[in-house]
Amino acid sequence: MLCIGIAFLFWLFTKLSYVYRSSISIRVEYAIAKDKVLTVPAPDHLEIDVEASGWDLLFLFFSSKKYQIDVDLSDNMPKNVNSLTIKAKIIKQLPDNVNILEIRPDLIQFSPESIERKEVPIVLDNRLELSNQYTLKDSIILEPQTVIISGPTSIIREIKSWKTAPLLIPNLESNFKQKLGLKAHENKNVVFSPTKVTVIGKVEQVTEKSIEIDIIRRGVADSVLLVLLPKKVTISCIVGLSDFDLLSAEQFTAVADFSKINVYEQSEIRIELEEFPDYVKQINIQPKSVVYIIRSRAKADR
Repeated sequence: MLCIGIAFLFWLFTKLSYVYRSSISIRVEYAIAKDKVLTVPAPDHLEIDVEASGWDLLFLFFSSKKYQIDVDLSDNMPKNVNSLTIKAKIIKQLPDNVNILEIRPDLIQFSPESIERKEVPIVLDNRLELSNQYTLKDSIILEPQTVIISGPTSIIREIKSWKTAPLLIPNLESNFKQKLGLKAHENKNVVFSPTKVTVIGKVEQVTEKSIEIDIIRRGVADSVLLVLLPKKVTISCIVGLSDFDLLSAEQFTAVADFSKINVYEQSEIRIELEEFPDYVKQINIQPKSVVYIIRSRAKADR
């Protein structure tokens, strides 16, 4: 076994001394002025066909080195860097015996822009799935409520707000507080600060409540006396348990607006709900329409 091991090592050293052709991927970075950014990100990896010894190929394969490409963008003009220029910049950073045969892509376009920063509101991508008989007690809180976005001027100026990643919580039945990332921009040169927000929400159980309220008549001429049948409607709605006792008839306004119809051609009118608390849901009004009787106010007075 020892002899076999020694023979294998001699064979391996011999093989790695031969020259081979291979394709490898290298990481690159670009030396660009700090006050500039690229409109379209340049590739962060290049595919190169090389001719080198097995030792050099092994080094390149396992290397985590980033190869630097210097680009002069001081005049703010777009530039195209071809494969010959890229090769000249890369080969200086490779071992002496490595020969570059081909580089892909063979052309890199650089479009410099000034960096712009802007503070915009964060919009929650809310995809919560509340369990039956549960609701959000208050509006969901975001901390912070704004984000600073920086990147190419032409892109940043078009951004008015920015979304979070989807907030996905199935069968939610309790209060929650969690960190949530922001939606990534398709241009990696657009960066965010901060990159995450804290999302806080309060959840409570709900129940149904019914309230009877008077109908308010509107748009009735002084010479006409209208009698509604019935004079009240019943409001049913879904409300959180914490607000159940606070909900009262005074918070609702049901209106029969006679200015919208010809009172002599119709015999009933639709009831409109004009005011109601913002914390109630699934509001239902019964009846939705009521019958009315027209009487002369002069006869009624006699």
